[in-house]
Amino acid sequence: MTRSLHLLAALTLAVSAAGFAQTPDAKPADAPPAAQQQRPPMPPPSNLQVLPKDMTAEQVIGIMRQWSGDLGVHCSYCHAKDAATGHMNFASDANPMKARARIMAKMTHTINADYLTQLTDPMPEHDVNCGTCHRGMAKPAVFTPPAEEKR
Repeated sequence: MTRSLHLLAALTLAVSAAGFAQTPDAKPADAPPAAQQQRPPMPPPSNLQVLPKDMTAEQVIGIMRQWSGDLGVHCSYCHAKDAATGHMNFASDANPMKARARIMAKMTHTINADYLTQLTDPMPEHDVNCGTCHRGMAKPAVFTPPAEEKR
């Protein structure tokens, strides 16, 4: 998957660079504005072990962005770089944090599916997610209850 993305990115850059080399008048009159041009579809994700295997690349990227924000980390926190290219290899399992992330994803799923569903009066307003504990930190802070007030 990653090689395909990198090849796609390289091709996009090459095409963009070729476009910049042309004069502004070389653009066809009927060409849509740059914001309306569509990108080619992204290749489907590979090596999905916790997320459903039929997810689209856009769906996986959305989830990854959510998790990234919940933990305050970037892609390289869980994903390994390809030694040959230096680019991210999202399918690789070389980074041990990816295995940890999978365990944590399974844990939150189990909490939501097996435990929160038992709380019916009142129903929980929100599912448990990475941000519930991490709150934007890769390593969640240890909870220390406030000292009891003396009366």
